[in-house]
Amino acid sequence: MLLDRKVKVQPFVGLSPKIHMRTLVYLMTAFPVQPEILNPEARTGLIILCDHASNHVPEGFDNLGLEDEVFSQHVAYDLGAAVVTRKMCELMGGAAVLAPVSRLLIDCNREPDSETLVPRVSDGIMVPANQDVTPSAVEARKRDYYTPFHDACAQLVEAHLDAGIVPLIAGMHSFTPEMNGEKRPWHAGFLWNKDPRLAQAMIGLMERETDLVVGDNQPYSGQHLYYTMQRHGADHGLPQTTIEIRQDLLEKPSMVDEWAALMADLLDECMGREDLTTRQFYP
Repeated sequence: MLLDRKVKVQPFVGLSPKIHMRTLVYLMTAFPVQPEILNPEARTGLIILCDHASNHVPEGFDNLGLEDEVFSQHVAYDLGAAVVTRKMCELMGGAAVLAPVSRLLIDCNREPDSETLVPRVSDGIMVPANQDVTPSAVEARKRDYYTPFHDACAQLVEAHLDAGIVPLIAGMHSFTPEMNGEKRPWHAGFLWNKDPRLAQAMIGLMERETDLVVGDNQPYSGQHLYYTMQRHGADHGLPQTTIEIRQDLLEKPSMVDEWAALMADLLDECMGREDLTTRQFYP
């Protein structure tokens, strides 16, 4: 193990002992955490990307200065999104990438230069460790957690295209039943930016086959927060949408199974549509 080795550590020139020790602690404890990749060899025509899958914060970050209870809340991750993703992959055999750390550490669904990439405040909760985070510390988080996630996503997309397959790209999110004191009526929603193909197909199928309330660019709009889908879907001309499922509908394993089966059925039907097997670029 690294910590068992007798290594002579040379001080960094120009750094105070306090900063040097802080850097050393980071190097010894905040090791990179790799994204979870499911069925990496699968070429089924479906890739699921779950960028808010985890509430994990590596040990060296000391919980970002937050109480443990914060990491069971929606500010830390999208509750239920990871288990739905895994179940869908089990049902469909598709490939998936799940981000390995909490979005409070770094938000993989943000542009690399976004002011909210490392959030100082999330839904009214101040994140102490992010208040005075240095540019070099942000770059370290990007290198260790953000870039490996997006590299894994890009590799799956490239592998499908190299095999002559135009994959559907589905983002998997969940949302709270209420926001700012207002109840959200949608059971699920589908987000899109400029390319409406997959979202509209999923909405149409869900409205036809269920009595559920379906959101079209609700509870959020893909025209505002859509980085992962834009980068790995729209920028390649691939049909893409972010699936949003209300969190109170994912509280039990049986509910997760039902939603995963429903989404798998809808996506399976979409995969057979000719208009969703071609690359189209929308200005």
